[in-house]
Amino acid sequence: MEEAYIAHFREENEEVIIQTVSEHNSNVAFLSEKNSSLDRLSPIGRLIGFYHDAGKFRDEFLNYMKKNMEGERTYRGEVNHSTAGGYLLEQLAPNSIEAQMMEYPVFCHHGIADALSDSGRLLIEDRLKQEENVRQVSERFYEYHDRKELEHCFRECRKILHELLNALQEYAGLINEKERNLQKNFFVGMYERILLSLLIDADWTDTACFMQNQKIEERLQDKDGRKAVWAGCKEYFMAYMSRFPKDSKLSGIRSEILERCMRQGEGDGTLYRLTIPTGSGKTLSSLGFALSNAQAHNKKHIIYVAPFTSILEQNAEEIRKAVGNPDIVLEHHSNIFYEREEERKKQELLAENWASPIIVTTAVQFLNTLFSASSKNIRRMNNICNSVIIFDEIQALPVRTIKLFNLAVNFLSTFGESTIVLCSATQPLLDRILDCRLNRPLNMIEADKRYDEVFERTTIHDKTTLTKSGFTAEELGDFILERAEEEERVLVIVNTKKCAENTYKYLKEKCKGSEYLLFHLSTNMCPQNRQDILQEIKESLKDTDKKIICISTQLIEAGVDISFQCVVRSLAGLDSVVQAAGRCNRHKEVRNGNVYIVKMSKEAEHVSMLKDIVKAQVAMQSVLRRFGQEPSSLDGRLDSTKAIELYYGLYMDSRKEEMGYLVSVAGRDDTLLNMLSGNAKVWSAVKSRHGGSHKFLKQAFKTAGELFEVIPEDGKVDVVVEYDDAAKEQIGVLSNSYLTLNEQQQAIRKLQKYTVGISEWLKQALGNAITSVCDGKILVLSENYYSRETGVSEEPVMELMNF
Repeated sequence: MEEAYIAHFREENEEVIIQTVSEHNSNVAFLSEKNSSLDRLSPIGRLIGFYHDAGKFRDEFLNYMKKNMEGERTYRGEVNHSTAGGYLLEQLAPNSIEAQMMEYPVFCHHGIADALSDSGRLLIEDRLKQEENVRQVSERFYEYHDRKELEHCFRECRKILHELLNALQEYAGLINEKERNLQKNFFVGMYERILLSLLIDADWTDTACFMQNQKIEERLQDKDGRKAVWAGCKEYFMAYMSRFPKDSKLSGIRSEILERCMRQGEGDGTLYRLTIPTGSGKTLSSLGFALSNAQAHNKKHIIYVAPFTSILEQNAEEIRKAVGNPDIVLEHHSNIFYEREEERKKQELLAENWASPIIVTTAVQFLNTLFSASSKNIRRMNNICNSVIIFDEIQALPVRTIKLFNLAVNFLSTFGESTIVLCSATQPLLDRILDCRLNRPLNMIEADKRYDEVFERTTIHDKTTLTKSGFTAEELGDFILERAEEEERVLVIVNTKKCAENTYKYLKEKCKGSEYLLFHLSTNMCPQNRQDILQEIKESLKDTDKKIICISTQLIEAGVDISFQCVVRSLAGLDSVVQAAGRCNRHKEVRNGNVYIVKMSKEAEHVSMLKDIVKAQVAMQSVLRRFGQEPSSLDGRLDSTKAIELYYGLYMDSRKEEMGYLVSVAGRDDTLLNMLSGNAKVWSAVKSRHGGSHKFLKQAFKTAGELFEVIPEDGKVDVVVEYDDAAKEQIGVLSNSYLTLNEQQQAIRKLQKYTVGISEWLKQALGNAITSVCDGKILVLSENYYSRETGVSEEPVMELMNF
């Protein structure tokens, strides 16, 4: 019998081509099953694929589609078609948690929802009451889909979910009693997110294939083919690494570390810690581990995650070179730009669901995949399972996300079939916090004194007691000049942009007519400006006769391959101090590089509102006091393992209340951790209405996901600066009111490297210095208020022109 029900249509050569509802459901079921990263979820992916658009068998939806085809005005989503499929699933096992777990992704495949809302309403109950959205559906759905086969499939899927829930219960029995329900519910939420990811990806993929007249088989992820990919990458990687010289003690130790990492990759562990000093080849060693592990255990992906784009861009290029096949490496972050439109479209398609073998991305993108409410982010969740995931510079993880991160990693490494690697020279004690602790990682490389000796390049000196109240910018400038007289190449890192600018301006006056080259770096400067300055610094450092001073904020601490003879670091956490030391004597240019910790006055740095820095300073001062009283208790070094453990113990303890991600919602204080697990504060108020039953999903997925942000924007406003002719050209392009959307988007992407985030207060202060183009979408700062030396300025700048 010919089917009358329409899922999608397209026009082709003046002919209307129709995709039927049953055809779309079958395709989505096929893609959900075949692309599941976890084999045990494949049957569930198939089942929810069949049921997801059952609501399109309604007369109301058919009429809606006919109006669209006839060109009548309609509104997207005006006909509910996501309720009926969940309703049909509920009839197969009423009031069961397993049925709910299959219903939820069907209900939410067009937008995530709270399983339990702030008002105490359960999504499942609300949807099952919407009888107007399910009329006629049962009869019509089973007319085109085999009822007996689907009922059999449902029973099998229910059995799988029952076994998964038992496994979660068994896992919960191994942790302390007060956390059992919290963690079990959180893990159920992770499974729900994976199933929703599977369904969203399959639904969007099939729709795109139909609209572009592409075969869905072309969008299958070749799991079996990955073995050949990893074998080829590993073979090339070994040849690539053999090119590096091994004629020194340093290169010999690096080779030994790499060999140990690759051996560990062949093992059965799922959670590792890689703690090795700066300069020991961490990126390539962790990649070697990942290739070994992916090949040995047939993983779908290798995902490299870094906290900052400065690290990411540098290491993405290193990874591409090391695996010998740049086409399989997807670099995904907000700063990525492709000149050619075809390349952009190809990469954006891959970025939609992270289908590439190797993904290089930011912590923001990864954590959004785990917790954001956006369907675009959720879509990638399936593809982080059964992967090797490397978290570089794990110490930079935002404190408020720690418990969410720990539980997500515990889930991925225990139930998600992923292998996780936490990399850092200063490992935070994530497995030692009081609750929601990380499972104990295996040490990929055990401590070895030989490594410390070979990579020891600096000595850290405490100079915080030179003044009681702390340096002014001028006093810091004088201290810098003292050090520069002896050590000639000095990098200074302070905690605020204002302090960096004031210190730079003082030194500029003081050094007039001298032989010193002065540089300044901060996020008040656009990325292209910073890149140009860094390149100039690197070129200057090659000339051993030049005396150089650079004043910078923390942006230079990680991911920047640059080396000074001496570093001065304003008081910060020990992790920051060690990172700063990584920019000192990096290539052993001198026998020993000196790193000086100094204290700035409150007036000079104004850090009182920067909680992260203040708490880190307090913990670090305790470490400095201990070191001053009894250096041997910290093995005589401020960067020793004992010092790092002492620092993190103090720091983490001072921030334990924040780690669950504190929020205020619906007039109450809560945490995202609670909202994404048992949602206890809401459930305790309404459970009596449901007979106290626990057989409901309770997570506030949507509300929590909308509140979640890795890095708070704090009212930041993006402005484009007229930095050079290329920037001015693109600003001119956007002034054209007849641009196509694609032309607009391309110009906006090109202007990313000329964009600076400023506060709302500064935007108001700049007044008419800021104008807009592109119908107000893009704000432009006058070039008279931008200095190539210090960036955005509140006052007009007059810089000397070179003729």
